[in-house]
Amino acid sequence: FYILDSTDRVRSNGSTQIHDCQAEYTIPRNHDSDSPHVKKANIPMTKGGYLVYGTAHMHTGVVNTTLYGQDGRVLCTSNPKYGTGKEAGNEKGYLVGMSVCYPKPGSIKIKDGEVLTLESIYENKFRTGAIGHFYIYLADQIPKKDLNI
Repeated sequence: FYILDSTDRVRSNGSTQIHDCQAEYTIPRNHDSDSPHVKKANIPMTKGGYLVYGTAHMHTGVVNTTLYGQDGRVLCTSNPKYGTGKEAGNEKGYLVGMSVCYPKPGSIKIKDGEVLTLESIYENKFRTGAIGHFYIYLADQIPKKDLNI
């Protein structure tokens, strides 16, 4: 289980990697432009595995969040679900959920040492409390019966 963050700035202290993450950050003003705010982080994975689950934890204003492999392939995109009603859990205009990725077992392999890129995109009109967390579960191995070999 890994929690990745689009505010992560990885630096090295000799052979030790230091992750400087922020839980939340403020979206900077973009001269009132409608262009979205994009936050990216390159995150090295010490231990890889097979991706079996992925989803984002974001705040209202999110457009989507995508996790890319080192070669640029899309590993998982998590899209927002906004409420449409008045009842609790479906409040109109508020973020009420994020989509989940369940790749076919064995179809997405992340290698030891691979550098993943996490990209979070927000609408520019939201200026406070942005967040860019992405949760993934990796399996060390996939049973052969699930690989259809």
